[in-house]
Amino acid sequence: MSTLFDIVGPIMIGPSSSHTAGACRIGALAKKILGEDVKEAKLYLHGSFTQTYKGHGTDKALIAGLLGFETFDPRLRNSFDIAKEQGLEFEIIPTTLEDAFHPNSVYIEAKGEYNSITILASSIGGGLIELDKVNGIEVHYKGDYPTIAIVNKDVPGVIAKVSSIISDSGINIENMSVTPQHEGENKGYAIMVLGITGSLTKDIEEKIKSISDVKNFVFLDKLY
Repeated sequence: MSTLFDIVGPIMIGPSSSHTAGACRIGALAKKILGEDVKEAKLYLHGSFTQTYKGHGTDKALIAGLLGFETFDPRLRNSFDIAKEQGLEFEIIPTTLEDAFHPNSVYIEAKGEYNSITILASSIGGGLIELDKVNGIEVHYKGDYPTIAIVNKDVPGVIAKVSSIISDSGINIENMSVTPQHEGENKGYAIMVLGITGSLTKDIEEKIKSISDVKNFVFLDKLY
């Protein structure tokens, strides 16, 4: 079923919901996952982003998002200058991403004072975005549900332990996927992605992280 947002699109600085508003939201999501101000970033543009990024302001929108600006913030047009003033060093790199899932994709390496992350994300139309990977974990997160992504040893019992922690906290699991990894750095592990009905407290996060077979954990709250 269509929503009003689907019909009228986001409130935004133009010209394009996909190449401008969506790009801004991707940058803002990267900052949110990093959990602090971005000090350094490399942005690898893929597909149509590489062809139209200057004309549609995709590069400025991505940097605006990394600065924490909303899609409708008029400062978006001056984001390069503001980034320089705030000490955010960045590099825009048009390229081809072999693992991209969508023509409007960007791979971001972002560093703060304490943390660093990588994300692969796509602008899928109408200002909506999809986070395809975070720190190498394939998540395909669209922001409609709070989402947990876990890399865990592919052994019995891990799903039950995670599910028990979540259910004991009064949160329902709306959907789940588990994908065993048969090659690469996560060979012998599985990637578990769960859409849930509520946000996690730090206590719940720590309980999941403390499971001995959990290698990596990411929590992504609802976007829209």
